[in-house]
Amino acid sequence: MVKHLVMWNFKEDFPEEKKSEMAKEADSRLKALVGKIPGLTFAEMRLNTLPGSSRELLLVSDLESPETLEGYQIHPLHVAVADEVIKPAACDRVCFDYEY
Repeated sequence: MVKHLVMWNFKEDFPEEKKSEMAKEADSRLKALVGKIPGLTFAEMRLNTLPGSSRELLLVSDLESPETLEGYQIHPLHVAVADEVIKPAACDRVCFDYEY
């Protein structure tokens, strides 16, 4: 299994009042990809609500293997969520992947 963690901050001009809505939409759309993208077994988007973190958004996802991670990253359904929901709102992407 592979844990795929991605974190972002919101763009400076992204409205504060839309952050929660954006995170909920991303969460819903990413969760809907489980079972549609080969190897993706879990996906969840979280909005940071506590002080002290250096990022505002977190994606946690589980994939069956490094190979399925590669496929997930370029899969059209995943790319659509990234292009339509995440990229317009977020910047400063940080990623960490590991096998477990």
